[in-house]
Amino acid sequence: MIQAVNERYSFLSRLFDAIIIVLTLEVSNQIRVSFPLGKPAPNEVLTVPLYFLPITVIIWQLVFTAFQVYSLSHIKLHMRSFPRLIEGHLIAALTFMGILYIVHRDFSRLESAYFIIISLVLMLAYRFIWPFASAIVGANPWTKRKVLIIGTNNQALQIQRIITEFATAGLQFVGFVRHSHDEHIASEITAEQVLGDLDVLKDLVTAHNIREIIICDRSNDHEYLRQISDTLSSLPVNVRIAPDYSDLAYFHVTVEDFAGMPLVGLRYDMLTIWQRIVKRIFDIVGATLLLAAFSPLIILIAIAIKLDSPGPILFSQKRAGERGREFTMYKFRSMVCDAEQQITYSQNYKRANDPRVTRVGRFLRRTSLDEIPQFLNVLRGDMSLVGPRPELPQVVGQYSPLQWKRFEVPQGLTGWWQINGRADLSLYEHTDYDVFYIRNYSVWLDLMILARTPLAVLKGKGAF
Repeated sequence: MIQAVNERYSFLSRLFDAIIIVLTLEVSNQIRVSFPLGKPAPNEVLTVPLYFLPITVIIWQLVFTAFQVYSLSHIKLHMRSFPRLIEGHLIAALTFMGILYIVHRDFSRLESAYFIIISLVLMLAYRFIWPFASAIVGANPWTKRKVLIIGTNNQALQIQRIITEFATAGLQFVGFVRHSHDEHIASEITAEQVLGDLDVLKDLVTAHNIREIIICDRSNDHEYLRQISDTLSSLPVNVRIAPDYSDLAYFHVTVEDFAGMPLVGLRYDMLTIWQRIVKRIFDIVGATLLLAAFSPLIILIAIAIKLDSPGPILFSQKRAGERGREFTMYKFRSMVCDAEQQITYSQNYKRANDPRVTRVGRFLRRTSLDEIPQFLNVLRGDMSLVGPRPELPQVVGQYSPLQWKRFEVPQGLTGWWQINGRADLSLYEHTDYDVFYIRNYSVWLDLMILARTPLAVLKGKGAF
């Protein structure tokens, strides 16, 4: 039901965006020709090659998909969803300009600006108007689908709220049906919303012209479900079951279809194969460019470490990576040579004013420059640019099952908790930040963390 609404909205949004892109490219060309604000140029410079039209559409479709512009949450079309569209549009525009520079370098930059601005305004405009148009269509009794919920518990109340949120998509909540032997009613459900017991279900469906029924009360009782199915067998109504997974709140539950058999996922790969491919490509390109940019600084740091204290330039240490797999992580040495023999493992083993830290090491830690060699770990595939920080095996041995969730994605050089407190946070606090990152992973979130990392480094909060 909701999925059908999502698919319809996603299809129409993609179609409208594609039409806007094609039309705006033509409109921007006409504006550039009709209002010669820029330098005079021949038509072949001002005209986008015909083969580039589908390429431009594909660029926006892929970027908007990566930024979840077409996701279920955007059906509600709240104004707060617009920033994500704007961010995706800017990334798509940069990609468009980059590809255009390669295949059609002489194309007018002013015309490109017209296209980018006008297309953004039109995309925002129709999404702003959409809820009002949907409300008019949804008010039509011929398009509205009335929903009845069987059950009166908290789960039924939650489903009722979701249906109300999607009212503009044509869904209308009618009421609840209570089981004859179930006296429990959620406190926020009013007596007027409970239309009756299961005994009068068929009459309620006929009287209110119900088209959708959701069962969320005793959904594991097969005899109960068979009774409902038999009662409604002669009526044109869709029946769906909403299993109650409230007891599994600890897990990130998913439901998938396996050759017609529904499977409930409790543990699974958090990143899809495409997300892993994109993340890996981004890691390789980013780490290579950053190593090249830092190469002069790397030489200076190496010289400073050798002059400051005896010992190797690099420090290597075993860390726990994705799925707990151990690997060797590299840093610039910031402590005396026998520092590991002096350490006491605790919940927060990094200490301010640690006497083991050298003079150069203190500066490296404060500026996070000691982490630069970990770009080599990123290139080797041991780590990612963004993710939970790899932990010491000794500390991992003290982890609770919840904390083990940190290892469900590649471990990173920087992460969500690094930009929100760094070493000032306790082990349990930064685990919460890591779990937030894992459950809300997106390409945009990685980009946002990378963008905020330099500011966190400059602040120096929690860096010691």
